[in-house]
Amino acid sequence: MLKVIIIGLIVTVVGLFALAKVNSAVNNPNPGNSVNGFSTVQKVDKDTVNIAVSGEVNHPGSYYISPEKTLGDLLALAGGVTTNADEKTYNVSLVINTRTSFYIAPNLIDMGGCVDNEQAKININSAKDEELVSCGFTSSQAASLITYRNDTGIFEALEDVLNVKGVGKATFEKVKNKIRIL
Repeated sequence: MLKVIIIGLIVTVVGLFALAKVNSAVNNPNPGNSVNGFSTVQKVDKDTVNIAVSGEVNHPGSYYISPEKTLGDLLALAGGVTTNADEKTYNVSLVINTRTSFYIAPNLIDMGGCVDNEQAKININSAKDEELVSCGFTSSQAASLITYRNDTGIFEALEDVLNVKGVGKATFEKVKNKIRIL
């Protein structure tokens, strides 16, 4: 009789554990896309694209949205920008189009102390070679940025610097809080 009770308890515990896992999977099908336990996964159809938004947004992550929508629409899905978002680093009226990600830079940078400092930023749409070098680009990258800007027009988003030959993700990570578009 004792064996039956022990086996019953084991089956009950395993069953409860399995139900908890199933419930978690149903309520949060993609745990990488959740905010405070609520799923941020949207309905996917052929007219939407997956766009990542990071930085100074209330709910960073990936969102499905029509490519005809604007960055402002995407930011609304992400709960808006934080009070530390630098408005000179993004344009809410920019149409998403073929872009795959957006970074919203901070106005104040955590310097590891008690006080955050405002970062002096370089406008990549008007900066000269030496200014671009001073914020972290190499001299050849600075020349390429200016050539690209002259040939194709202004940079509409911070990530557009990744379209410039010789500028990769490592450089973008180094300069993303030191540049602006407005």
